[in-house]
Amino acid sequence: MQDTDELLARIRVILVRTYHPGNIGSAARSMKTMGLSDLCLVQPRDFPSIEATRMAAGAADLVNHARCVDDLASAVADCTTVIASTARPRGYDLPELSPQAAARLLLEQSTTAPVALIFGPERMGLHNKDMQHARYRVTIPANPDYNSLNMAAAVQTLSYEIFKAAGEHYQGVASTKPERQLPTTEDLERLHVHLETVLREIQFLRPHEGETLQRLRNLISRAEPDQLDANILRGILSAIQKSANNQP
Repeated sequence: MQDTDELLARIRVILVRTYHPGNIGSAARSMKTMGLSDLCLVQPRDFPSIEATRMAAGAADLVNHARCVDDLASAVADCTTVIASTARPRGYDLPELSPQAAARLLLEQSTTAPVALIFGPERMGLHNKDMQHARYRVTIPANPDYNSLNMAAAVQTLSYEIFKAAGEHYQGVASTKPERQLPTTEDLERLHVHLETVLREIQFLRPHEGETLQRLRNLISRAEPDQLDANILRGILSAIQKSANNQP
């Protein structure tokens, strides 16, 4: 069994288009309290920031070493399992996990590769386009009449669930399912692009193609393909291309 510190080090917290820099610092403090250290920022409005460092208190090292990227695809490219935190149902239909199940899954999958937990901006949350980079979504149960949870508080809640799951892993009560080699998010995106290319070549796509492609993304996400599954699917697509182009 791997050391829990190694597993926690592979769990990336990604903050997307954060508006208030103080929330970055508060999120970093929440992470460090629960043993997490990999912080990634996607297009933060104001960073670097004295306010972010001040709110981080003893976790200023996480803020100082946070990686800033221009797009979410870059932030999750090397990750196999990506979970999006959202407070409301989305048009992008992803399998939903409880906070406890999400934490266990992240711990299980971090044994072999980096994994990620995505949090959206304070005002509007994640866009549907952002959700395309996730394989699951997690919603923190809250008062249905007022479920507006501060982003830093959401990071704290889910970080605690991960820390708790790590304790269970250390005690040997985590899942004993055999490990599957999952494709990275970048590999899955290549599959989606390959599928779209083939569908265009065989003239399958019609008006409202955006909705069709979205449903196909949802289908693949629900199927939870491993790396071998993804390779087989791409092999099938390549064979279709050769046949359609009358290639031997």
